[in-house]
Amino acid sequence: MSEGPENHILSSLGPLLTAMLAFSASLTLPLHDSISLNDVPLSDATVFYSGSSSNSSNDYFVPAGSNEVAIVGEPAHLGDFLTASILVHNQGNSSGEVSMVLFSENWSSNISGEAVNISPGSSRDVSTTFSLNTTGQVEIQWGIVSSANKVSDDLSGLIVVESLPTQSLGLIVESESWTLSDGLQIGISVLLSDGHSRNVEIVADLYNMGMLKGTQAHSATLSPGVRDMSFDFGNPDADSISFSISPMGWMPSEHTSFVHQLTPPVASPSVSTCSTVPEIAIPGDSLVIECAIANSGISETLPGTISAIRQSDGLILSTSQTLPMSSGEESSYSLIVPIWPDEGDAIVEIIWISGDDSAMQSIQIQTRDPPAEGFKLPFDTSAALLGSVIGLVVVMVVLAVWRVISERTPSTQEGSFKVRRESRIERRAEVQKMEVSCPTCEQRLSVPKSHVGGVKCPSCTNQFQVGGQENANEDREEEPSDDFQGETTQNSESPRILSSSSAEEILSCPSCEQRLKVPMVRRPVMSRCPACRAEFMALNEGVSG
Repeated sequence: MSEGPENHILSSLGPLLTAMLAFSASLTLPLHDSISLNDVPLSDATVFYSGSSSNSSNDYFVPAGSNEVAIVGEPAHLGDFLTASILVHNQGNSSGEVSMVLFSENWSSNISGEAVNISPGSSRDVSTTFSLNTTGQVEIQWGIVSSANKVSDDLSGLIVVESLPTQSLGLIVESESWTLSDGLQIGISVLLSDGHSRNVEIVADLYNMGMLKGTQAHSATLSPGVRDMSFDFGNPDADSISFSISPMGWMPSEHTSFVHQLTPPVASPSVSTCSTVPEIAIPGDSLVIECAIANSGISETLPGTISAIRQSDGLILSTSQTLPMSSGEESSYSLIVPIWPDEGDAIVEIIWISGDDSAMQSIQIQTRDPPAEGFKLPFDTSAALLGSVIGLVVVMVVLAVWRVISERTPSTQEGSFKVRRESRIERRAEVQKMEVSCPTCEQRLSVPKSHVGGVKCPSCTNQFQVGGQENANEDREEEPSDDFQGETTQNSESPRILSSSSAEEILSCPSCEQRLKVPMVRRPVMSRCPACRAEFMALNEGVSG
């Protein structure tokens, strides 16, 4: 079907009529003023649409769902940054870019977010970030703008944000400990008022006489409340420290800083009153050097060394480790020189080193020659004495065993008996005695009958002679006949065996009448008297010897 002339005219005037209608509509809409970004006027084509044109088929960009703006970051404090965003849908046939523009009476300029390209039939989140520069309720106008396409009137409006006062920070030095061994340790407490958790940077600056000597910086995320923190600085060359807290991405109510004065630890070791034992050194022998050491500082000393050094050549005679010494402590310290050198008198320096501190004391030590060596035995006297004692004990044991064996009672099972040995009592009884009178005091004295010679009276101490012819005559009178002598000789050749018998276990010794106990079941048995040591045969009653 062919087109008529009227249709051709309308088709040629279509684009022109469309442009004219759009321009006239823009003059009649209430929100037709352009919004500038950073005081730069926006293009006349960037407009907010409202009224009956909402969601018309001519709009390219419309809300994708709700037309309410989402605010991220509430509750918000003064100086906080917030993000406003909305989901935008492109219902046109071509891609286009849109951005969010914010405006408030409290701001000096508009705020525009980053442009977002939306493809046909797609939806994307369009947002911008802003900060609050006043407290209370802040009214903010917002809108979605496009440089080349139409935007629905539903993509503009007014939002109200509650701006709270800024959060405050506080800092307190809770503890300080500075020793030479552990270094400087400071504990602080940081206070953050109610609100959001905040990122901060805590900076510690060390000063000495007003000059910066070092800096430590620590980043932390603080939660509302109090947080304790500890700083270790070693042993710095400083007399004061300054703490400051810097906010990261937010604005506190005031700048927080604090200056704390430091008291550096000082140890003052000293060595005094040195003496030696012995007082005069002997070359080749050991020597003990005793000194008094003390710490008069305000801090504990570090572990160190104390040495004895000969001044003439720097020879180290002795050295030892020292433990930490508390402030005000005093003690005595001994250094042992194992072998004193044979080089005469010497000046010895006692040096105590503790960390960077040291103390020294000198002492004059006299030396004398060692004593001359005397006579020395070629063997060890203690070993010889011990050997002598052991040998004596062995000899005594052997003699005791030999005596026991030699005096053992003979056994009756052998059928023969040994000749009884004469006891001491019998030997004493065989000695015949006679009584004589002292010619001076007539004291009766008992002397051996065979004694011839002088006798001394124990009473008057008179000495006189006994014996002589009378004794000789008595001897002749008592001399037995030849037959008797022969019989005696014959009897002596066959000694008589003593015996004793009883009807009970108790019997008498035939020599000394000592009462003895010999079991009846063992008789006859050869027995020995423990008193006179006489040996006899123990028999039952009625059995002859």
